[in-house]
Amino acid sequence: MFWLSLFRIVALGWTCFCAILLLGLGAHVLASVGDLRLPTFAWAGLAVATALLSLVTLPAMLVIDFIRTGAFTSMIVVELAWLGFLGVMFLATGGAAASNATGFWVQCSAWFPAAAVSVCNETSAAAAFGFLGWVAVWAYTGTVLVMLIIQAQRGNYIWQRSVKEINVQSGNNVPPVDTTAPGLYGTDAKPHEQAALHPGQVPYAYPPSTLVSPQPTGQPPIPQV
Repeated sequence: MFWLSLFRIVALGWTCFCAILLLGLGAHVLASVGDLRLPTFAWAGLAVATALLSLVTLPAMLVIDFIRTGAFTSMIVVELAWLGFLGVMFLATGGAAASNATGFWVQCSAWFPAAAVSVCNETSAAAAFGFLGWVAVWAYTGTVLVMLIIQAQRGNYIWQRSVKEINVQSGNNVPPVDTTAPGLYGTDAKPHEQAALHPGQVPYAYPPSTLVSPQPTGQPPIPQV
């Protein structure tokens, strides 16, 4: 498998793993806040939304691209737009969780009861996995964007194709066009074909004729009886 396709699978797979963890952490915190009468954690709802969007779309994109070629969801421009949006969502989730974690006055072990300790620890964990998901998504999108720029400088515009259809190592994804007609410059070229290549040139016969045309002698023609 080509290295960019492998990198795509690893990056999106890791993003789905981070999304699963964020979904569990965010759902547990949302359920615990009401029972403990703790202030609302904004990152919890954002984590659930980010996780659901990722888990619904990313596996579907991988499966569709695997079983079908030329799908709309597999186009590089669509992937870059959607993954860029998901990267912002992961970054916002990690930033919101980190902001709550740094606002705690005491260590998590000093919280009471045990459910509050879990909420404190889960806030730090959500911040970590939010940033890790963001790094994976934007590392892949940044790599693909650099490849697009390199290929565009070489005259290959591949933004409407999928990653599995391109070959960035070859440097050229467009087959060469043969502008010479077969046989025109070879040994099998015919005289009238060579004359067509040079307009205005009088074509000649091949092989040359050995007959000599009669020359006028100045005598009148002998009448036939």
